[in-house]
Amino acid sequence: MPTPPTDVANLYNILGAGELSRLDTHPVELLVTLRTINEALPLTPQRIADVGGGPGKYAFALADQGHLVDLVDLSPGLIQLAQIEQDKRKAAGKENLLQSLSVGNVLDPTILQHGIYDAVLLLGPLYHLVEDSERVTAVANAARLAKPNGVLFVAFISIAAHLRDIAMREPERLITDKEFYAKYLQDGRYEKFKPGIGNVHGFHTQVGNVKFFFTDNFAGTMELMELRSQEGILGGNLDTALSKSQPQVLQAWADLMYEKYSTGEEHLGCADHLIAVLKKRS
Repeated sequence: MPTPPTDVANLYNILGAGELSRLDTHPVELLVTLRTINEALPLTPQRIADVGGGPGKYAFALADQGHLVDLVDLSPGLIQLAQIEQDKRKAAGKENLLQSLSVGNVLDPTILQHGIYDAVLLLGPLYHLVEDSERVTAVANAARLAKPNGVLFVAFISIAAHLRDIAMREPERLITDKEFYAKYLQDGRYEKFKPGIGNVHGFHTQVGNVKFFFTDNFAGTMELMELRSQEGILGGNLDTALSKSQPQVLQAWADLMYEKYSTGEEHLGCADHLIAVLKKRS
């Protein structure tokens, strides 16, 4: 059954404030991801589409670097938060603004103009598309936005991340929800009703399946350049204490994670989030 977009939008309309601050408490994820993007792009200003970019944490960071960024998200609430930040920047007379902000669905091929972007970020939408066909459509739509030889950044949540989370918070769920988890470990579908939130539709993956996803569906149109852990070996909330560190200390840890502990096969399983870097074939 296709993922109801209204359920996903409602989820993030409710979780908006937390989504705005999440990367402040996971600073290694933020810095490793930004470095991954920067290392794959030229130093000159690039035109970037951030699809599913929420309140614009990455979009504004990239705009601060001089890039021209269009932000799209399914949640009106998150786009409203991004608009508040945009308005603050305008009022302060800053030039590092987003080019556009809009509500849109990655499954809609008309959300942005095709073939004009040097880079396309897809750092959230695949977390909530439970059907494989939807994930294929989302990546295909993102690829259409990119120029020939453009770069795509596509993120996934690891099944190991959720297991670590319930082991720390509610370990009994592995027994009380035994049937649910037997299925979840097979297909990565996390579909539940949560009081106060509503229907939650999530997709989590085994690390080894990410490469197969791209080779099975996009071998002729895109080249997988790298697969990287966005937290290095500090998944499972191990980077939260660093949010209170001095900037130079935090940067040293982020650099260590990026350079030594984020691409090896033995390190990918430590990730909560995985980022695939792809190049669109000309």
